[in-house]
Amino acid sequence: MRCDRAPRQFPLDEADLLPTRVGNILRAAERRPYYRYGLDAIVCWPRLWLLLPEAVKQDLQAAQTELNNAVRLVFWSGLFCMWEIWAWWAIPIGVIAAWFAYGWAIEAASVYGALIEATFDLHRSLLYQALNWQRPDDPEEERRVGNQLTDYLWRGAVSKPPDLSPRSQS
Repeated sequence: MRCDRAPRQFPLDEADLLPTRVGNILRAAERRPYYRYGLDAIVCWPRLWLLLPEAVKQDLQAAQTELNNAVRLVFWSGLFCMWEIWAWWAIPIGVIAAWFAYGWAIEAASVYGALIEATFDLHRSLLYQALNWQRPDDPEEERRVGNQLTDYLWRGAVSKPPDLSPRSQS
């Protein structure tokens, strides 16, 4: 079970490692759509976001709010330690609060990362449809076309133009 969670806790590429566990969880979630579908989440996410159903957006916003609140509590707990000038007990309370808040942040980052991955798994076809790109059925081909789509969105050009003919609505 622990081995199954490891790819979700850390990026696959060592160059993507960040100094905190929360950062590594978020980076791993951000990189999984690229490894699986050839879609760079940084480039594709704003466009995909605009196409998502309202219920999905609400779930993602709730998870992001939970993560933001946890990180904010870590920050304020650290700042609370400055009160040790006037009260000796500020440091132990601040450290304990920060420790619990960081655990909360790790859990919130895991949920948010899983939702981002699920959004790409279930709704990436909306991106292809909106841009009139044919989404291949073969996973290897989808990675190649996903890379082309990312290049198209990022740079405005592709090495081989995709089939932009509208698909028939069956």
